[in-house]
Amino acid sequence: MSRWKNHLLSTNVCKGLFLVIFDDEADAASLNTLINRYRVSTINKRLSEIKSSAASTIYVEVTATPQAIILQTSLSGWRPQFVYYFKPGANYLGGNYFYPRTKSLNTIFTPDYELDSIKQGGDKICPIGLSKSIFSFLINCAHKKINGQNNCNFMIHPSISISVHNLFVATVQDHLDLLQRSTEEKIFDKKLCEEWKDLQQTKPDLEDYEDIKESVIEILDNKEVMVIPLNSKSFVCRDPNNPDALDLSKGFNIVVGGNTLGRGITFPNLQTVYYCRTSKTPQADTFWQHSRIFGYDREKQIVRMFIPQGLYKLFSDLNASNEMLIKQVEENLENIQLIFPSNIRPTRKNVVDNKYLNLIHGGVNLFAETPLSINVETINEIIEQYASEKNIDVEPELIIRLLNLVKSETLEDFNTNKYIACIQGLKMKKPQLKCKLIVRIDRDVAKGTGTLLSPNDRVLGDSFKKEVVLTMYRVIGSKDKGWDGHPLWIPNIKFPDDCCFYNVD
Repeated sequence: MSRWKNHLLSTNVCKGLFLVIFDDEADAASLNTLINRYRVSTINKRLSEIKSSAASTIYVEVTATPQAIILQTSLSGWRPQFVYYFKPGANYLGGNYFYPRTKSLNTIFTPDYELDSIKQGGDKICPIGLSKSIFSFLINCAHKKINGQNNCNFMIHPSISISVHNLFVATVQDHLDLLQRSTEEKIFDKKLCEEWKDLQQTKPDLEDYEDIKESVIEILDNKEVMVIPLNSKSFVCRDPNNPDALDLSKGFNIVVGGNTLGRGITFPNLQTVYYCRTSKTPQADTFWQHSRIFGYDREKQIVRMFIPQGLYKLFSDLNASNEMLIKQVEENLENIQLIFPSNIRPTRKNVVDNKYLNLIHGGVNLFAETPLSINVETINEIIEQYASEKNIDVEPELIIRLLNLVKSETLEDFNTNKYIACIQGLKMKKPQLKCKLIVRIDRDVAKGTGTLLSPNDRVLGDSFKKEVVLTMYRVIGSKDKGWDGHPLWIPNIKFPDDCCFYNVD
């Protein structure tokens, strides 16, 4: 296997992707095993047939969304032998560029109501955010045309619904027609100039406004912009010699679609994106596939993303989680943690075996119900000095050291390995991660009384929303309280409220 790995890693790959190697295995993300429904998808069946037809097989996948793969179990037969991350090239514009924690000038926030406004139909009036994005795109096209280029693309991703695609196509086309009829009016000049000034903020050497305006009017008069619905029921072709191909490397195109936009289609010279697709429970891998604006051939200074603020935060959170995953892969951690905000799932439910999925919700007290009296003196020496403190800030390394010393009768009761992996993953996400340690000694409490936390200690621990909190109780261990007569340390750990951790046994 190492021979194959070294050979494959010598390949010159220039994008930020994950290489996944399976030894007699295959990729769950593409297989869609439908495991929790006791069904097998067609692709899964075909690949299994190929696999079983040979004495030995190796399956190689390159993907930008490895969440479903990493969450496969070894029992499933689809868990990868290793995962390798290919760093993107120097000119690649990816998540860190488009979705930093602090909004960049390349991002324009749009009102939340615009999707609903288009869905309602009616007079097809173009909402303000969508109108601004069209003006911005027209200026990009004019800039390209002035410089002798004939290609620029704009992606609109509003919904999975084909009926919504059709409404957006009609609204955009009507707006382009309206603009073509309004080029002599002051309102046209005012709005075009506003977007030109916006683009000039990041590209000071953008062509003079009057030159841009003249080129925009020419583009509108000649109807050079094609509005293309792209879904399973509607397809527009530019190449008469190849009726099955859509060539987005030619002309000025506004592409409207849903799922089709997130599945392998390439957008050269994609300069403008209008995104408003929503979901009650977003899936990390699915939504990350929607980021088609990532790429090498974008003109960095005048690329623009038009998106509601709430959706921008979602993608910013996904990017932070993706960066943490990359660090874990690069450091070859065996127990990779997928850490997401509490309202985001890592992948589709039907490709991960729920029986073996470890899900840890932040904000929940996790404790040992059947703790062992072990390493008591060692723990005494480490933390008894903190017993007089109400609580204390400590480094994650101390929490990990203590977790390595406490034990329970079964891993199912209190899996310290899993909790340590969660802390290591969080530390990669937040290098300055701080933890809270609460120590209480000589507690005479009965066995089997839940978390054992006193009301005051529970309130204290719950008050820390962003930290890892480890509460350590040294219990006397009296026989009349159900113990074996020996003192013992009982741990209780709580992770930050806004996180969910996923991995598999």
